[in-house]
Amino acid sequence: MQGSSGISGFLCVDKPKGWTSADVVAALKGAFYKTCAQKVRIGHMGTLDPAATGVLVVAVGKATRLFDLLMSKTKGYVCSMAFGEETDTLDSEGAVTESTEVFPAYGDVKDAVGTFIGRIEQYPPIYSAKSVDGVKAYKLARAGKSVQVKPVEVEIKTIEILTVNDKKDADDDEKVKTLSLKVECGGGTYIRSLCRDIARKCGSLATMTSLRRTYSGNFSLESAHSIEQLRLAPSGYLMPITKALEGVMPIQELDKRYIKRFTNGASVPSERKGDLLVTIDGREYAVAHCENGEMKAAINLWM
Repeated sequence: MQGSSGISGFLCVDKPKGWTSADVVAALKGAFYKTCAQKVRIGHMGTLDPAATGVLVVAVGKATRLFDLLMSKTKGYVCSMAFGEETDTLDSEGAVTESTEVFPAYGDVKDAVGTFIGRIEQYPPIYSAKSVDGVKAYKLARAGKSVQVKPVEVEIKTIEILTVNDKKDADDDEKVKTLSLKVECGGGTYIRSLCRDIARKCGSLATMTSLRRTYSGNFSLESAHSIEQLRLAPSGYLMPITKALEGVMPIQELDKRYIKRFTNGASVPSERKGDLLVTIDGREYAVAHCENGEMKAAINLWM
């Protein structure tokens, strides 16, 4: 989308395996400069590890001001895990740190999975972007230093077992060697940690072997584009801010009598409550907060 303040909106990228989230951002910056002769502000919303694939939401221009609103939205994943060993990274890219010959019964796995639904305390992997004393945890781990990550509260909304031992179902007493899951969770959840914790709950060990993000908020694989597509014409795939926020918050057209007053930071009348997207002639203008019959700009999108 091209507005008064330049190119802005969101790109839904189907991140390929082997790419870091930063690699994607760098490629898109180069694509915008090559195709539009403009340097644009770009940032991704929710890191995907290099080994993972799927939806990576990239904000462009003034859309980057909406990070805090969208980062916490529900995300969906499909993952696979293998029992019998645990790695330092908690995925198949890492070095094996511990192994076991204990393979849990399927009935025990089903029971364990159910205990992780809801708000839970989770220890992030030491190979993660979590900050430890101001330094990324993975940087400390790569340097061979001891890393003590603090637990965080996350929300697991649903977990569905898709396959067990590469089958759709199994008897409760069958020993589980591989499992694939469909997970819906809040922002900040580490699926690698979830796989580890499910296995430990069963008295075993496991490592995540694959991960694909299927959606993030309003962005899904159905609306995602490959790096190859986006490199050719990135601006043509931008999702407008108004569409990205549909269903996230109400949208209200600003009465033109109040434009100057609202833009100058003063409150204007509104019967709404909470946050909403303010538009003028259908175009995003601001995110506002409403209470006590008044509305005031919270995030400036008009310049």
